Amino acid sequence: MPDYWRPCVLAASTGKSERLFNACNFSPELAAVPGIVSADASAKPDETGTGEAKAPNIPIFSIGKGVTPPRVVFQRDPEFSDLAREAKYQGTIIVMLIVDKTGQARNIRIVRPLGLGLDQKAVATISMWRFDPAKKNGEPVNVEIAVEVSFRLY
Repeated sequence: MPDYWRPCVLAASTGKSERLFNACNFSPELAAVPGIVSADASAKPDETGTGEAKAPNIPIFSIGKGVTPPRVVFQRDPEFSDLAREAKYQGTIIVMLIVDKTGQARNIRIVRPLGLGLDQKAVATISMWRFDPAKKNGEPVNVEIAVEVSFRLY
């Protein structure tokens, strides 16, 4: 499974991290597969809320309290997948990512998927985006942000 899907699938299959990934809805057909929908809704969310531990010794900030947000300096719109275009399927994907000190998107994770190949297109496109990094006290810092990617047919 691609890395960007792991938090969503982990949340759905274990019940962990539901507070962050409650939009990771699966079709009734997929939810019927044993193990996809958790029987243990009392499972505690993990420390990071992503289903994975963050890398140690690498501080990741949130915007606010002296941390300025990153600014996009290069952005390309994602293309539709052939399957989504044929189905006239559209919507918005939400991903979480870390903008590192160099302005690159890292650790891209799906929070609200669309399917039909659009998730892969969004992740591939976002990985090419470049940012003016977030800053704290004038120095670049790693920051975690949410990004919405909309797919609309006009």
